Amino acid sequence: MAAGTTATEAGRDLQKQDNNSRRAAACLVCRRSKIKCEKGRVQNDDRCQRCLQLGVQCVRPDFHVGRRKGVKNKRTGLEKALHQVEQAVRRSGSAVPGIEAAKVVSELKALLGPGGNNGSTPRLEQSAMMGHNQQAPRLDIILPDASSDAGDTSGSEPDEMSIPQDSTPSQSHNAEESLAVDDAENPLQLLARASDLHVSPKSGNEHVVREVTPHQRVRHSKQNDKISEVEKFFKLSQFTLDTGPDLDPIELGLMSVEEADSLFNFFHRNLAHTRWGLDPALYTAAFTRTRSAFLFTSIAAAAALYIPTEGALSRRLSNHCKTLVNRIMADRYRSVEIILAFMVNVPWMFPGKHSTDDETCWYVSIATTMALDLQLHKILVPLASLEDGALGGIARADCIDPRVALSLDGYSDVDPTSELGRRLLRRRERCWISLFVLERGMCLARGRVYTLPVTPILKRCDQWHLSSIADTMDGHLVSMAVLRRDLDDLFASIRSICDGSRENPTDGAMIAQSIQLTVDKFFAQWQAKWGMSIGTGPQHRLPPYVQILVTHTRLSIYSTVINHPTAPTEVRHFFHAAGLSSALNVMRAAIQGEGQLSSMPNNTAIMISFAACFALRLSSQLAGNSNLAPSVRTLIEETADVLERIGCVTKHRNGMSALYGKYLKYIVKKAASSTDGPTRPLSKSDSLSQHPAPHFPRTTQPGFNLADPMHGPPVSGFMEPPIWSEPIQFSSMSDDQVVEALSRVNNEFDPAMSMYPWDDPAALDWLSWSNLPEFGV
Repeated sequence: MAAGTTATEAGRDLQKQDNNSRRAAACLVCRRSKIKCEKGRVQNDDRCQRCLQLGVQCVRPDFHVGRRKGVKNKRTGLEKALHQVEQAVRRSGSAVPGIEAAKVVSELKALLGPGGNNGSTPRLEQSAMMGHNQQAPRLDIILPDASSDAGDTSGSEPDEMSIPQDSTPSQSHNAEESLAVDDAENPLQLLARASDLHVSPKSGNEHVVREVTPHQRVRHSKQNDKISEVEKFFKLSQFTLDTGPDLDPIELGLMSVEEADSLFNFFHRNLAHTRWGLDPALYTAAFTRTRSAFLFTSIAAAAALYIPTEGALSRRLSNHCKTLVNRIMADRYRSVEIILAFMVNVPWMFPGKHSTDDETCWYVSIATTMALDLQLHKILVPLASLEDGALGGIARADCIDPRVALSLDGYSDVDPTSELGRRLLRRRERCWISLFVLERGMCLARGRVYTLPVTPILKRCDQWHLSSIADTMDGHLVSMAVLRRDLDDLFASIRSICDGSRENPTDGAMIAQSIQLTVDKFFAQWQAKWGMSIGTGPQHRLPPYVQILVTHTRLSIYSTVINHPTAPTEVRHFFHAAGLSSALNVMRAAIQGEGQLSSMPNNTAIMISFAACFALRLSSQLAGNSNLAPSVRTLIEETADVLERIGCVTKHRNGMSALYGKYLKYIVKKAASSTDGPTRPLSKSDSLSQHPAPHFPRTTQPGFNLADPMHGPPVSGFMEPPIWSEPIQFSSMSDDQVVEALSRVNNEFDPAMSMYPWDDPAALDWLSWSNLPEFGV
């Protein structure tokens, strides 16, 4: 009966604890931190301020820690329950018969309340019938964990000891499995937790089991959390959308929904031809707003830049774009739309305090990093094809399953074969191809080294624009991607021809003619294929923007290899004349296509300025009194006027092209004042009256005919006598007339090219604006 009396006393004590439960108002977190537990200020949330800060549950136990009045025994809570169990088992093992032992066990089990009915009675009865010598070691193992959970909190922080408010299904499943195993193997530990199982009036039994755990289970949960963090750390890069009321320009009051729709329509109608990569059927204002605040704001800001009455709106949106860039870098947002947003900002970026202060290169670098993280460079290959090994010579590392690709973008529930799924997958490919074209164009314009690799998707993109869901600009995009992709092979071929001339000395004129045929064949094949696809009109004329890019690419070829050390003298003469011809064609294309170049990107303005400086430098190397140099200066002045007008198409445009135009005029004046000889650069009216070449109005010359060859001056023209003595009006000429004019004055160049610094690798470093000593700059 001693055991029964002890159980009865334990029941009275627990009843007294229930009566005094409301006196303990502090939660476990505040108790461990020894701070005042103040109720939080959030409505419909019973958690205290400390638990709100830590993001954990606020657990207030229904027992009072410490000794109560009139009670000499200091054992309370878990320690008291352990003491009672130990005493009961000790008595049942030594002197109490089996029937009474079973009764004691049943009374102890009743102390557990609803949480004690877990099927452990048989093992509990077996443990109760065992002797004290067999149970003592078991209790020694249990007690340290129990005591540390009850009182020792010096080595733990409150947030670590508190149970998280949210848990993933996998973590909950692991916790349930661990609970079942522990309950089956440790029945006495279940009894020892009797005083620590507190049923909340607002929660069910499942919530109770998950809310309060012993120290051993908390430690196991911490270990699982650490493993989960490690797994998340090494997972594939996932998308992170930059959306929310603190980022959205409409929520912030910067513009209205109607203004956003109008600006998006204006962008797709008037600016999409200069910024490829966006599918107008997909990137509507509503869809873009749900995917990226940065892209949503960037498109609206670009459109407002070219609307004369939206100066204030343009400034607001442009400033918000800069804020979003900082947020994206700080919070590590990444998505396909953010990459597109960086590319949308590049063409019309405002100038900085210095010519190298613009953020074009930085934006392209960030976009490239994000694109590689999101695996945009990989070819979309179904998993079945990967398993069958039918990759067509493509490495498996360069492939990605369409479902995985959609999952990386947050569309795991979209079918890859549906129209939406196909458009979402195609937008990934379009983004990577557009980034390649932009990066190569930036490097060609600024003289930088390529960083974007030629991946298998770029090697196989020749037919990519032929699709039922293709955009009208996809043909333009692929044509430039193919042109710039194959440049490396052309460079290698030209250098190989020059290097071979040193090992096997041959006629320099034949080598020059071979290089000319190689270059002409390259561009002839490109135009024969893409002129039919992207040309307009019965003669398949290229748009002015594409024509400038193509002609500048030809100029880049000559400027890249013009200083090749193994090139014979005749080859250098050819590079000299062909480069000058290409430079003049670039400026002529800008002048005649001004009506369609009002939204000219900064890169294109830099390309045109490079062509002007290239022509100015080469035309100054004349051995006699020729009208070529002043005629070139006249063309540069006309080009500078075009750049200034495009840069100020609206009052708030503030385009870089305006600065380049002003500086070109400054350089031309310096060059004219430093040139010896009676010839002076003529004005446009004087040159037009003296030169009988036909004039092509800019409004009626939207493009260029593919039938007009863009060849450099023929090698045979090097020795022809000059017959052009009057000034030359290049801006009104055709390609053939420019070639003829240059071929007839070609022999007036310094025959030995002694005035040209061939050994200076930076001789054509035109970006060094402040270092043009021959022009007095």
